[in-house]
Amino acid sequence: MNRRGFLKTNGTLFSTLPFLNIIPGSIMDLLEDNIHEFKIGRFQCTVFRDLIFKYKAKDYFINVDSMEVQSELSRFDITTDIIPSPYISLLLKDNTRTVLIDSGIGFSDEPIVFKGKEFVLRGQLSNLLERKGISKNGITDVILTHFHPDHIGGVFSNKGQLNYPNATFHMHHTEWDFWHSSKSVAQPPLFKFFVEKNISPLQDEKVNFIKGDYQEIIDGIVSVEAPGHTAGQIALLISSNNENLLYISDAFLHPLHMEHLDWRTSFDMEHKMAKKTRTKLLDLASNDTTRVNAFHFDFPGMGRVDTIKKGWRWVYDK
Repeated sequence: MNRRGFLKTNGTLFSTLPFLNIIPGSIMDLLEDNIHEFKIGRFQCTVFRDLIFKYKAKDYFINVDSMEVQSELSRFDITTDIIPSPYISLLLKDNTRTVLIDSGIGFSDEPIVFKGKEFVLRGQLSNLLERKGISKNGITDVILTHFHPDHIGGVFSNKGQLNYPNATFHMHHTEWDFWHSSKSVAQPPLFKFFVEKNISPLQDEKVNFIKGDYQEIIDGIVSVEAPGHTAGQIALLISSNNENLLYISDAFLHPLHMEHLDWRTSFDMEHKMAKKTRTKLLDLASNDTTRVNAFHFDFPGMGRVDTIKKGWRWVYDK
């Protein structure tokens, strides 16, 4: 069964992800701030907002009293139990390479059924790349931080064609090994489907398997092992001309996870390891020269980590 047929027939499997709602693609098209640009040394950086999902707060903070969660969320102007979350991709470009970090949720032109309602899953990354005049054929490298659907769904088109045919794909070997072993049997069926359709076929393409911690993938881009959310998740430390950017992927789903390291999310595979990873990345980020890009924070997810008396605090860029 092809991807479109699977999604149409088995769309209720999206219940394995507690998505409440998707901001429709037609509305996303009207948003003018789906693209954010900045520089890190020689790298021209562009953050693209692929999609916006709405999550339940109870899934973001599973071991915390709901009243305490609501009190803390009010600081972020969230007064309900629903947390809007962007999905992003980060593009890095210099004189020799064009590097895409994470590929978005992807695109399906047939409806998906979720809780009795139909919607069309239309990630905006392809449209946004085109808007910026960036050819998919010109992307030299794609780095996949881990294999959840919102990060890998755009590797192949809905017709099964490789979206970035000239790219080398970089991923941690632990992530590949996990999803291609019996260890992944307990994972949601939808996750497995996305891996089978977007990752497994890459074995016939140009793939660089990252092994070990703090490995330079490309000049100025270093992978940092960040397990816990998944077995082989990586963060990325991007450095050029004494400027640094830490791309934290899904190590933190909300700024409150930086302040409260013990607050767990239902999306992490291994909570104790996730906490160790959080501490590791916060130590890396808590200096005056490092900016941070967070996948699920308010778009464009740019900010810094401040050290405070009892730990750390997220500060959005102004």
